[in-house]
Amino acid sequence: MALLEDLLVTLLFGVEASFTHPGILIPTVESTGDAELKNVVKTTQRSRESRETLGFSERVWKAMTETLLAGNDQLVHNKHHLLPKVWDLVLLARNLLAAKERAQNLAAEEGFDAEVRRLLSICIEKASKPVSPNLDKAAHEKEIQMKGGYKKVMITALQFFNNLMTCNETRKLHVWLHIFGTPSSMHTTGQNNPPPAKNTTKNKAKKSAKPQPSPGSGVGVAFVGGTPVSHHNETAAKCNSLSAGFNAKYYKPGFLTDVPRLLQPDEIEPLLMILQSGIVVFEGSDEAMQSVRCKLMLAQGYGRSLLREVLVFLGAWEVDEDDFCSRVLGQIVEAILLNGLIPYAYECFRDDKDIVTPAQSVLLKLLASVYRPQSNLPQQHLEAWPSGSPTLTGSPLALDSPYGDSPTSAASKDKATALDPPPHIESAIPTFFVNAFRKQVLPPVIKIIQLQGAIRKGKENKEAFELSLWDLDRIYEGIYQFLELLVLFSEDEDAKQVIVTNEKGLVTDLVRLLGEMDKAIPRYVHTKATKAIEPAKKEEKKSEPPKHLVERPFDVRSEEIDNGKEESEGGNDDDDGERELVDPDEFTWPSIKRFIVVIISSLAWGNRDVQDLVRESAGVQVILNQCKIDDDNPFIREHSIMCLRALLQGNPENQKIVEELNAREVVPNEVLDKHGYATFIDPNGRIKLKKTD
Repeated sequence: MALLEDLLVTLLFGVEASFTHPGILIPTVESTGDAELKNVVKTTQRSRESRETLGFSERVWKAMTETLLAGNDQLVHNKHHLLPKVWDLVLLARNLLAAKERAQNLAAEEGFDAEVRRLLSICIEKASKPVSPNLDKAAHEKEIQMKGGYKKVMITALQFFNNLMTCNETRKLHVWLHIFGTPSSMHTTGQNNPPPAKNTTKNKAKKSAKPQPSPGSGVGVAFVGGTPVSHHNETAAKCNSLSAGFNAKYYKPGFLTDVPRLLQPDEIEPLLMILQSGIVVFEGSDEAMQSVRCKLMLAQGYGRSLLREVLVFLGAWEVDEDDFCSRVLGQIVEAILLNGLIPYAYECFRDDKDIVTPAQSVLLKLLASVYRPQSNLPQQHLEAWPSGSPTLTGSPLALDSPYGDSPTSAASKDKATALDPPPHIESAIPTFFVNAFRKQVLPPVIKIIQLQGAIRKGKENKEAFELSLWDLDRIYEGIYQFLELLVLFSEDEDAKQVIVTNEKGLVTDLVRLLGEMDKAIPRYVHTKATKAIEPAKKEEKKSEPPKHLVERPFDVRSEEIDNGKEESEGGNDDDDGERELVDPDEFTWPSIKRFIVVIISSLAWGNRDVQDLVRESAGVQVILNQCKIDDDNPFIREHSIMCLRALLQGNPENQKIVEELNAREVVPNEVLDKHGYATFIDPNGRIKLKKTD
């Protein structure tokens, strides 16, 4: 193995020479050196001993840093043909970091991580540069291929940073400061600073972290529960003297913000794993420091911008809920929730141009997935839930291979990963989101629906409707996610009690919204056997037990799989039976009525105050009017019948309203007609059945 170290240093000297003095090496010698370097990369993928031998060598990291420095200098000057050599360097470094803390620290001390940050900035700049429209076909293909090469290096560089941080608190914090900026800016006052975190977590003992100045260092010291974090554990004590070990070379906070705009769902995984590693609590991780990094991320503009881009990315690509990216981002959102910063995050993503921004919509969707009981998980997962556990749990994979694979962790792969039950819904959460829904969402949405009704009745011209279908789709997604979250609140006893006690206005507003939709949006009955319009509700797929609940280095074996897999099948969009709308004013807001009925039903069940409130708002008649088939709102008739039961049970006043109603007409029924029966209304207003000839 000592010879391997000498061989690598020699190879690196040759690669550096090809960077600094192009043409100095004989082509055959240069190609042989490149091939040998690739063999070393493959060796480090397979052999733990080789990773430790090379990863623990100060001489190797110094040579790698000098070589990458020279390579970066050439890439800056558009020497794109050297990109494969640079990629091999980053692949090798990523593998060596799996040799645990000593290799990670050497990479940082020799400045290799700083050069990778510089390389990431170069890759982002080159990959985001627009392709000239005046190129011929050959030049255009060459440009696309070049951009693909930079994206490939960018992904590997992100994997490098994930491995640099894994199970290393010092490196985590340093990487965090480079991504989002130093904590000193947190001292400034204004709306960019998060409010004190409220106890909205399962772990009620956890309190907000308040950054305080560190004398003489210029870098903030975080406090948890009024006590300096440095008193909690030894690793956190490094916060007091970060300036001494902080590698400021190529310091450029915010350099990752553009990454989500350049990658696809299967490419962005390492970026999400970096965020996950920094703030999600794993078994054996430093809980206090994970909390500090979570607050630091949201305290900095760069952190909020990156999180916004990631959320928008998830929504734009319409990533499935069981996808790896969606599950990891769900954990990130849960970590923000556990630190009491979900309301602050929601407000940070607000934009006056949108009723609900795309980032807010995705945040609501992920929050609903965090709160939703995991009833679709295998039974062994449900049995594995620890009662009252405040954090995410899982068996950490040993960090002794670039794959996150080891003999010590092999046995645990066959076991179901332990999961936490959904977090307890603290009273501050439903209060915040109910108020946001009533004040920010409902008023403009009701105005839009009223305008639709006026156009339908001929009282307004179509030109008065200025929104496009694209605008309506964004608004619709926001109100849909809001109502889905409110359904979860209405089904939780504690959250429901908060709503019916302190937020009674929600019931009145929902009745009003349902009434306005009833007047403005015609029902749609479609007799063909295809499924009715349903937004983003895909058939649940069976998935493997989640593998993202443990902190692990990036699995480089996936790279070999990706290189050999075929292109995904495309072009066959699901035909969901959705009818085409010619004009935006014909938008039907599918499933919204159904959600409203379900929420009112849950809130009214066993609650006389809500029952009376619905009656006083003329809501009983509105609910009665929903007892019809509407393919825009599947099963709304059945939900309305259950809602009526909740409204009438033990409430004579509500029962009297129904008793006094008289039937006006009977809608023909095909089933009765086929069997020779017909319905009619008797003189007392009762519907009866008779045999036909």
